[in-house]
Amino acid sequence: METITLQVQAGTAQKIETIIQAFGNSEQLLEQFLKYHIRKLKREIMRMQADLNKFELKYAMNSATFYEKFENGELGDDKEFMIWSGIYEMQLNCKLKLNRISAS
Repeated sequence: METITLQVQAGTAQKIETIIQAFGNSEQLLEQFLKYHIRKLKREIMRMQADLNKFELKYAMNSATFYEKFENGELGDDKEFMIWSGIYEMQLNCKLKLNRISAS
């Protein structure tokens, strides 16, 4: 077993200790923390995919192709394109986080 040291304020340290006690031990706390965030990221990815699907249907283009064209300046600065691009970037970020967490 390895030890991890965190530098936090005294009040925060007390809160962490209370939470660890509530979960039984630090391993159970971390496991539940990871499971919670994995579920949360998966829900966010699915929600964003539903939004992306609307744009993909409307413009008959998948989001990856759209994003490449948008980033290359081929589509202009339409407000909807900016929203589509933002949602796509957020989804990519969530997928990256999910992959990092799931690999640990």
